[in-house]
Amino acid sequence: MANPLGKISSSLAVKRARSQDSRRSHNASPTLPPIAKAPKTEEQDADVGVPAFLRQSKTDVYTKFQDLEWQQHLRLAEGRADSSSRWARDLTPQVNLRNRYLSLQPWANSRIHLKVAEGKLDYINASPISLTSAARETTYIVTQGPLQTGLSHFWQMVWHETANVAVIVMLTQTAEAGREKCFQYFPLDEEVQKFQFEIIEDDEETSPEGTIQLQETAYNEDARSTVRKLIMTVGKEKKIVWHLLFSGWPDFAIPEAEDRTALLELLKLSTTKNECMSSPRIIHCSAGVGRSGTFIALEFLLAQLEAGAIPRAGEKEDIIYDVVNRLREQRMTMVQSEIQYHFLYEVLREQFEQWQVKQVSGDKAPAEGVHQITESVTSTLLHETGFENGHEEGKNLDTP
Repeated sequence: MANPLGKISSSLAVKRARSQDSRRSHNASPTLPPIAKAPKTEEQDADVGVPAFLRQSKTDVYTKFQDLEWQQHLRLAEGRADSSSRWARDLTPQVNLRNRYLSLQPWANSRIHLKVAEGKLDYINASPISLTSAARETTYIVTQGPLQTGLSHFWQMVWHETANVAVIVMLTQTAEAGREKCFQYFPLDEEVQKFQFEIIEDDEETSPEGTIQLQETAYNEDARSTVRKLIMTVGKEKKIVWHLLFSGWPDFAIPEAEDRTALLELLKLSTTKNECMSSPRIIHCSAGVGRSGTFIALEFLLAQLEAGAIPRAGEKEDIIYDVVNRLREQRMTMVQSEIQYHFLYEVLREQFEQWQVKQVSGDKAPAEGVHQITESVTSTLLHETGFENGHEEGKNLDTP
């Protein structure tokens, strides 16, 4: 006879085994299907290796520009409160008569002083600008578009402040949208009578007269610029002046498409014409802040790209913000509008991506246009370095 207790014991053992298997199955981590990774977008691929400051959104760039505007507001407030401040301005009536726009002028402690007889006003709306990197110092003089009453002041500055070969870069037309932006301060025709101006020095009675004569004119298609060779004569001395008039920067706008490429060529051309690299190039638009500041900032940034500073920029470093701030410390309102400020990020990003492609392909040459812009400068110098209301153009985001 079969043992009934054995059957019960066997049945219980089977149930316990099934219960343990069930618990093990319940407690075991479920096997999940592999998670598919989203493919990289073209935008993500394009960002590989790009410095953080060149990956910022338009909103971030706008915020940075507003911070620059606020810094300028604080400088202006300090200058009004303290006449000894580095941000003070000379607001006397005789000085204001020499300004094209009443609210845009040099810091009083950072301006060009005309060499004039004692007791005479030495003011001209012009600022010395210096940008220094590890390898070199680049100097400029930034000024407003000359007034008819300031013709002699302008040419006197050119005579005294530049070397035997001077370079002037003009980024405005004499008239835009029916308004004068700059007086016609240079001759247009080789047959026209020479322009005359006065050189007022220590002794007014013996100060010589000066003349400006057009020797030759050519149009540079690549740079979209009219290139004039002027001969400046004071007494028995002469000086060559290269005058470059850029036609590709419309009022209230920024250079686009072919004009943008032409601007890079203009940077190169102005450097090539400047035979003495320690001699400052003279840059002007209408007010001498918007287009002029953007031109200088862009040239410096492209030189930084070639020197390798852009790829090495830290996560929290913004080289564009820093250079514009340095410019505004030397002349108010440099890179005047947000659209000009954003333009610097656009162009530098484009040039950086071209530079990346050449690096990957094994061609270590910098992006097209960058090397030529800085080659002659580097080779020569490696061994040598709330915003006030009232400016009608500033209110309309003009680009003087």
